[in-house]
Amino acid sequence: MLLGALAVLAAPSRSRAEVLMTEAAALRRACPGGAAERRILYLTADQVKEIEGAARSRLPSPIVTAFLCRAGGTVTARAVLDTSIVRTMPETVLTVVEPDGRLRMALVLQFGEPPDYLPRPGWLGTLEGKSFDDELAPGRDVRRVTGATLTVEALIASVRRALAIDRILLRARP
Repeated sequence: MLLGALAVLAAPSRSRAEVLMTEAAALRRACPGGAAERRILYLTADQVKEIEGAARSRLPSPIVTAFLCRAGGTVTARAVLDTSIVRTMPETVLTVVEPDGRLRMALVLQFGEPPDYLPRPGWLGTLEGKSFDDELAPGRDVRRVTGATLTVEALIASVRRALAIDRILLRARP
């Protein structure tokens, strides 16, 4: 019985997501030639309601991790870290936003679903330059991916939440 218990404890956990990129590596891509300043935002109930309404999805938490990328004292980008559940497993996305509010890039840092459900980097590249509007949705301004519908929907919801946080909180008062 003791051996059985040890085998269960030693077995890899199925609840962990596979790390595809570390936070440090993602921030190096997000802030080339600059430094990332971490900000922890504790949202009020009114801020949560406003962001959820704009993003058309629920925030996973009222505590948000954001970053300001600076080079030479100038903000060159802003980024928001978002972890949510795709189907049954977590996905963490770093959404990087240009100073004017357009999407610079979305980087998947961790993904717990089967790798076949993860959209390819080329698909993620199609999001670059998008603005936060009603067209930023699967089937509209975003291509769907056969076999990864839930992943695409979760990823776009994450990006929309990050763009709403950026527009409502970060861009308004960096």
